Amino acid sequence: MKKYVYIFIWIIIIALLHSSSMAANQWGTGALMVIIERESSSVVVVDSLRHEILGRISDLGLLHHATISFSHDARYAYLVTRDGWLNKLDLLSLKCKTRTRVGESSIGLAVTQDNRYVAVSNYKPPDVKIVNAETFDIVQVVSTHKEIEGKKIASRAIGMVDAPGNLLMFSLMDTDGIWVVDADRNHFPVIKKFWDIGRMPYDALLTSDGRYYIVGLYHSPHIAMLDTWTLDDIRKIPLEDALQKTPKKGVRKVPHLEGWAMANNSLFAPVVGEERLAVYEFGTWKLIKSIPLVGIPMFAMSGPDGRHIWVNFSDTNHRYLQIIDSLNLEVIKTLEIGDRIFHMGFSPKGKSIYISSYGENKVVVLDTKSFLKIREIPVQRPSGIFSTVRAHMMGL
Repeated sequence: MKKYVYIFIWIIIIALLHSSSMAANQWGTGALMVIIERESSSVVVVDSLRHEILGRISDLGLLHHATISFSHDARYAYLVTRDGWLNKLDLLSLKCKTRTRVGESSIGLAVTQDNRYVAVSNYKPPDVKIVNAETFDIVQVVSTHKEIEGKKIASRAIGMVDAPGNLLMFSLMDTDGIWVVDADRNHFPVIKKFWDIGRMPYDALLTSDGRYYIVGLYHSPHIAMLDTWTLDDIRKIPLEDALQKTPKKGVRKVPHLEGWAMANNSLFAPVVGEERLAVYEFGTWKLIKSIPLVGIPMFAMSGPDGRHIWVNFSDTNHRYLQIIDSLNLEVIKTLEIGDRIFHMGFSPKGKSIYISSYGENKVVVLDTKSFLKIREIPVQRPSGIFSTVRAHMMGL
């Protein structure tokens, strides 16, 4: 009898130790950074409170230009790969829960305002796939094209965002348009089509208040803007600065609009092929100033407080970041971070910024007040950095 008592006690002790170990390995999802390891088909999940790697999720697909959106509870990360796989990543178990093929060449995604669907924009085939976020079934395919004299001209879909009113908005790269889809209605109808917005849209963003959808154009000297409250017309905002002419240069990577900064009642917009940021007054969209930079900007990102704008570069100065004061609109700091700075992301409330150095296999963490280095995290070929705070932001 005594033998069985001892066995029972040992079972309880082992269970308690296992439970304690499990508890020690648990975490919340509200302050995670999901970092893409571009060449190894994996992502690294980092606790941004302690700046420590929690684990890695592998075998995800081709991660060149891969992008991530989150479920509204930040439990799941939806990652779409360049070769068309949509992955649902569980950020508690650090496993891929399910995946489905949505295209051959995918470029962006968004989670609808009601959290029920994930919409993916494709280069190939030229369409938008809408996926049930729970079952991962494809529930609708929106063919992206323009009819000209009875012929359908296919177009790559880019600039996918979720917008207020449970709308989806995206642009047609090859036919110069913007479409609006109503995700509240059966069969996801396209309720608005705008044409001739400018030549070759390449990316788009939604302003943080959800009101304006802004599209960058590769071959036009303006940006296109749609007011999501009225959905009535496209406004064309000139990018040219008559007072400060800067030469056009060859572009290795076009600026990514998702990183355009809204701060201090201003929009900070990188200009394709030029070493400057164009600064516009929010609402009137008048050009305030052009800020000269050390290179061609790729991302211009503002922390949550809007105090500073952080800029990285796509040309020969890709080792550097420049920091702009949003009050006086001047560059106040130039930092050398590492080879091929690809992306940046802020921790919740913006105490720190994570910066990927693709060429040096590291992510550098800086304090956003002192600009001093907090830590270097070893990550293999890091590119995109996505914070779970994006789960609660429109357009992301």
